[in-house]
Amino acid sequence: MRSSARELVDAWRETGDWLKGVRAETWIVLGLIVALLVLWEWVAGQYPEAIIPSIGETAEALFKMMQDPKRDYFNAVGSTVQIYFSGLGLALVLGWGMAGLMGRVPLLGRVMKVILDFFANIPIIAFMPLFVALLGLGPSAKIVVVLLAAFIVITTTAQAAFEGVGKSDEEAAMGLGASRLQAQVRVVWPQVLPQMIAGLRLGAAQALTACIIAEIYTAMTGLGGLLVGYGASFNMPRYFVTVLTALAIGSATSAILRRLERRFAIP
Repeated sequence: MRSSARELVDAWRETGDWLKGVRAETWIVLGLIVALLVLWEWVAGQYPEAIIPSIGETAEALFKMMQDPKRDYFNAVGSTVQIYFSGLGLALVLGWGMAGLMGRVPLLGRVMKVILDFFANIPIIAFMPLFVALLGLGPSAKIVVVLLAAFIVITTTAQAAFEGVGKSDEEAAMGLGASRLQAQVRVVWPQVLPQMIAGLRLGAAQALTACIIAEIYTAMTGLGGLLVGYGASFNMPRYFVTVLTALAIGSATSAILRRLERRFAIP
């Protein structure tokens, strides 16, 4: 009996130590989530299900969508995820590569700054009819839209990160016997990588928005297609499930990139 009580006390102390290690901002975010859920449930009680469904009605809709033998929900999620990460991955490779070239070739950097600033003021979705005419209604047009939406943000933030690193640091490393490649890997990249990942996180948010809009604009596939279908029929529980699914994809991507950003940050 005494050993059980002692084990219970030890477990309580370990739990207390674990709770003390949780960041203050984590508690604030959790508090905000709980407050939003309470507010959602209260507002849902003031309106019918066709306008704002409750948490329980939304959960029930999710359960039914997952049990649907047609697998429309899973197919839509898979389509959106494939297009989203394909476009984002291409934007990452091209954006970081272009930023490196802009840093190495000053003339190219000055020209690309003007071009990127120009296109940053134009909604990428405005080019959707052109992409559809050139690439059709398949995934290619949507991937290009996602790519361009993320490319501008990723490239400009990466280029600014390279500009923030003085050439004296690289030259000092080379003066100590390091090759240019070694100076880049050991001196330059550790300084610019956190800011580049932060730019990737911002570009990922832009990319997800562009992905959903592109799906709505073209063949109405993926989560964008579900939003149009459920919105037109006022099936709000399933509409909310679709919105929350897109939110979950974006939040998970942002959380992973934020963790990587902290991981590579210079203390």
